[in-house]
Amino acid sequence: MNKTDFELKGLVVPAPAPFTESGAVDFGAFLAHLDWLAECGVRNLLVNGTTGEFFSLTPAEQLQLLQVARENWDGIIIAHTGSPVLFQCLETARAAEGEGADFIAALPPFYFAGAPAAGLVEWFTALAESTALPLILYNFPKHTGNPLTPEILAQVPHYGMKDSSADLSLIPATPRYFVGGDRKICAAYTAGAKGFVSAASNADPLPYVRIETDQSAENQAAVDKVYAQFSGPFAIARIKQALSEILPGYPPYVRPPLTSNE
Repeated sequence: MNKTDFELKGLVVPAPAPFTESGAVDFGAFLAHLDWLAECGVRNLLVNGTTGEFFSLTPAEQLQLLQVARENWDGIIIAHTGSPVLFQCLETARAAEGEGADFIAALPPFYFAGAPAAGLVEWFTALAESTALPLILYNFPKHTGNPLTPEILAQVPHYGMKDSSADLSLIPATPRYFVGGDRKICAAYTAGAKGFVSAASNADPLPYVRIETDQSAENQAAVDKVYAQFSGPFAIARIKQALSEILPGYPPYVRPPLTSNE
C-alpha cells in the first residue's frame, strides 16, 4: 500500500520519552508503555512530539526512539521532525521515511516569532517535497510564535493539521483536522475533524479510545476528568509519574528545563 493511501483518524497518542535518573533514554520502559497502549486499543502513535520532550533530545536519540517504535509498533507512526533549522528537518524527514514512519509532522520554525508568511510557506513546501511521506502540519503558536493561518495552509501541500491551539475555525482550511485540545474533542468532530491528539491519554487511554467511536457528552466528561489531572506546565511530569505507578520500573524523570517538582 502506498503511504498516501493510509487513513489517519481517531486518537493519536504522543508518546513520552522515558529517562533514567541519570538522564539516559530508557528504551525498555518506552517499549513497555507502547505494549500497554496497544493492549488498551491505541492504534496511532506520535513519536518525538512535545510530550516526547523532543526539545530535550538529540537527533540521534530521536532517531533511536523512532527505530525502536517502528520495530515494535504494528499501528501507524507519525514522526515529528520539528526544528528551527530547515536542513535538520529535511534530514530528519528523510530518515523517518527510511525507518518506516507512515507520516511526518512538523511545527513551524520557532524562535524567530512572526516570520513572514511567504517564508513559512517556502519552509513547509521544501519539507513536503523532501519525502514521499504525507505531511501533517503542527500548529502550536504558544510555543512557536508562528501561527498557521488559512492563507498559509492553502499554499502548503499537506495531508492534515494537528492544532494545539484548538482553533476550530481552521477546520475548513485543512484537508484533515486533528484537534489538540481534549476538552474540544466532541465539538471538533461535530465541526468536521478527523481525530484528536491527547497527551493525557498516555496515562489513561480507555476514555479516549471510547470517544473515538462515540462522541457522547458522557464520554467527553470522562475525557475532561482525565485531562484535569494531566494538564498545565507540569503535565509531562505528571504523566510520567502516573505511568511509573502503572508500569513496573517506568521512570518518572524529565529532563531540564522541565522539573518534577510543582
